[in-house]
Amino acid sequence: MRKDSDYILVFDAIENSNGSVHFFDREKGIKRTITITINDKEFSYRAIKDFPEIIADLIDVAVAIYASDRLVPQKQSEKQCRIRVVIPVRCPDRLNTERNREVLENLLQWATGSRWEFIFKKRNSLGRFSEQPSLPIAPQKCEVVLWSGGLDALAGLYTRLKKYPERQFVLFGTGGSTFVYSHQKKVAQAILDSFPNRCNLYRLSICLSGSKTLRKNKIPRARGVVFILLGSACAYLMGCRELSIYENGIGAINLPYRKSAVGLDHTRSVHPKTLAFASEFITNLLQEKFFVRNPFLFWIKAEMCKALSEDEKFELPPLTKSCDSPHRSKPIQCGYCSSCILRKQALAASKIKDKTLYVVPHGKRPVENTTLYFLHMLTQVSTIRELLNTACTTVTQWEYLTRRFPELNEVLDQLAATEDRLIPNDIQRRLIRLYKAYVDDWEIVESKIAEDFLS
Repeated sequence: MRKDSDYILVFDAIENSNGSVHFFDREKGIKRTITITINDKEFSYRAIKDFPEIIADLIDVAVAIYASDRLVPQKQSEKQCRIRVVIPVRCPDRLNTERNREVLENLLQWATGSRWEFIFKKRNSLGRFSEQPSLPIAPQKCEVVLWSGGLDALAGLYTRLKKYPERQFVLFGTGGSTFVYSHQKKVAQAILDSFPNRCNLYRLSICLSGSKTLRKNKIPRARGVVFILLGSACAYLMGCRELSIYENGIGAINLPYRKSAVGLDHTRSVHPKTLAFASEFITNLLQEKFFVRNPFLFWIKAEMCKALSEDEKFELPPLTKSCDSPHRSKPIQCGYCSSCILRKQALAASKIKDKTLYVVPHGKRPVENTTLYFLHMLTQVSTIRELLNTACTTVTQWEYLTRRFPELNEVLDQLAATEDRLIPNDIQRRLIRLYKAYVDDWEIVESKIAEDFLS
C-alpha cells in the first residue's frame, strides 16, 4: 500500500439507501462523511435470472469512482494528485489480483491524470434489492448503447435503427441529476415516436448528500469511465457481451489543438485506448471476452447526422445537448465551447437547419473571449489540410500527420491490437479519410459558423 496518498476515500457497502463514504483530505486535514445511495431497481427487469456477484461489484467500483472523482478537487494547473479508494466487494480475491488492479489504475490515470490506488475488502452486508433472482423480462439479443441524450447518441441510434430494422436496442443512462434524467428520457421518447417498440431505456442514478461544504471537482475526468463500467454491467445483465458507444471519430480521438497542449486539455472519455483498457478490465473480471466498441470511430459527426437529414428529422437535434460548459439559465448551451462548435459544424455540413438556442449568438455574451475555441479549431483544421494536401500518397500523408500529431500512431497501435478485423494499412487509410472529410466540410461551412461570432 502506498503511504503518500493526498486523498483517501473509505467506502461502506454501497446500498440503495444510507450508504456512506469517509473522505479524507490529508493536506488540509479535512475529514467528512458523505451519504451515497444508488437506485438500480430497473436492473430487476433483465434478460438473465441471476445477478452475478461480480457484476454487482463492477457497479460498486463504478459508483466509488464516481464519488471519488466528484469529491477530489483537481485542476489542470495543479500537480498530479494521488487518490486511494478502499471499498468492500463481494469478490475481493478476483478484484485484488495484481493485473486487475493494474489495468483499473492505469485506465484511471490515463483518463484523469491522477494516480489511483484501490484496496478491495470483503463485503459482509446483504446485496441490494435488484440482486435478487428475477424472471427474465428484458429483450434478448439486443444492442446495448450508452445514452447521454447528446447529438452523437441520437444520430448514432437513428442510423443504427435504420440499418438494422430487426434489432432491439437498450439505452443505458446514468447520473446524479433529475434534470439529466428528464433530458435523457425526452430524447429517447422522440426516437421511440419514429421507431415504436424498438428501444428500452434503463437508468441507474447516483446521489451524494452532505458534501455541500466541500470544494467539488469541476472537471470530473472519470465520468466517461464510470459510464462505461455501469453500461457494461447493464449489457451483461441484458445477456450481451458487448457495449456500444456512439461517438464521432473526431471527438473520440480528440487531437490537441496546439503543440503545447497537455493530454488532459482534451477529454479521453471514449478514446480508443480508454475503450481498450475498459474491455480488458471487464474481460478479466468476468473471465470471458467482453468488448466496448465505438461503431462510428471512422465517421465524422456530419456523416452521423446524414440519416436525420435524409429523413428530414430536423426537430430531433434541438432536443439534444452537447455543451461542455452549460449555463444555468436559458439558453443553456454556450455555443462557443469546442463541443458546441463541432455540433454547429456538423449540422451545417449535413444541411440541417440548427434550431438550437445558444448563448452565442442568441443570449447575452459573457465577458470572457468566446472566440478562443473557434480560432483553435480553425488553426487545427488549417494544419491538417496543409499536411494532407502537401503529401501525394497515403504513406506520406500518414507520415506528415503523425509527425505533427504523434497521438495518431498510438491510436493505430491500439486499434491494430484490439480489432482483429482491421490491419494497420486499412486503419491508416480510414483515419486519413476521416480527417480529410472533416477539413473538407469545414471549408464549406466555416463562413456560416463564423457568423455567430461576428454578429
